[in-house]
Amino acid sequence: MSTTPAEEVNPVAFPGHAGRGQARPEMSILVTGPDYEGHVVIDTLVEDRSAGGVRITDDLPLDEVRELAREMSLKYALFHLPRGGAKAGLRMSGDLDRTARLAALEDFGRKLAPIIGNAIYSPGMDMNCGPDELRAIYRGAGIELGAITDTSWFTAMSVFHAVKATAVALQISGRPVTLAIEGFGSVARHLADRLDPAEFCIVSVATIEGAVRGHEPFAPSCLGEARDCHGDAFVSEVGGQQIDREGVLTEEVDILLPSSRIWAISTAVANGLRARAVVPIANAPYAEDTIKILSARGVLCLPGYLSNCGGVLASSLADLGLPVPDVELLFADHYRAIVDGVLRVAEKSGRPGTEVAEALARMHMPERAKRKHRPPA
Repeated sequence: MSTTPAEEVNPVAFPGHAGRGQARPEMSILVTGPDYEGHVVIDTLVEDRSAGGVRITDDLPLDEVRELAREMSLKYALFHLPRGGAKAGLRMSGDLDRTARLAALEDFGRKLAPIIGNAIYSPGMDMNCGPDELRAIYRGAGIELGAITDTSWFTAMSVFHAVKATAVALQISGRPVTLAIEGFGSVARHLADRLDPAEFCIVSVATIEGAVRGHEPFAPSCLGEARDCHGDAFVSEVGGQQIDREGVLTEEVDILLPSSRIWAISTAVANGLRARAVVPIANAPYAEDTIKILSARGVLCLPGYLSNCGGVLASSLADLGLPVPDVELLFADHYRAIVDGVLRVAEKSGRPGTEVAEALARMHMPERAKRKHRPPA
């Protein structure tokens, strides 16, 4: 295996708190270039492999990368996928032009070529890392990608079934289920296409451009079409009351769908949250100790790695050649049964759904990874 200069790629002791009883990751790698600083966190290795998306922002906390890598370990274990969890985060200025941005990502991939080329870490799409960015990373590693699957479409598939299962658990009848979506991006856009307006309506939404509460609840298709026309700025075009993002998180609705950065549900938000359930689109939306607060208040909480798993599980099945209609049936049947089971056990045991799902994921982990993820006594 070839090596990369030590001053450019370095294993580092990852700074920050250990977090929720978690041991230190298998490997943390610092990768630097003229226009970026990157960190790759390999939380667990399964058969010497790991995978996870590449998150690109100009203000990325290192603990965020670590927590997301942990979530990927749980996601792959829960669904018996033979890989460990990892994540990459790049701090990169949003002022870089497209040429400089792709050049920086290609440099990042070149410096990680021994790891990417041997599938020790396989990067994927994530926040601000779309098909062009992912191609640049792999191109730097000496790999030309073929067709890239739109994982957001498949993520919406699992979120949809998680929302349906949660609505049943809440025993809502005689009216549409009310939703609030904090982060109406590509996944929420696909989700809107799946939501029957006779069954679901959306009270408020947020994007990076702002947030809005409808004078009357929005039909999902209305918001989807508005986003197609106006992008993230659609929140200023659909009518309604302009509010702040936290107003979406504390909306009085049946189900809250957080879909932005991790730890969006802070202690303050948890104490003020008025939704009856949380079905995350994003990974790791719960800050430290917030599950305890929400559980004590009777709020149903699913983990992001359960509700958004379609991005890796459904897309992988499609990439392997399973026809999309068959993937749809598999999720409507078997995946839905898993979510129903988690919610049922949570209700009977009085434990949070996040805790039930994590216990199930740890059962499926290889012993080495299981020891790393054992919760504190």
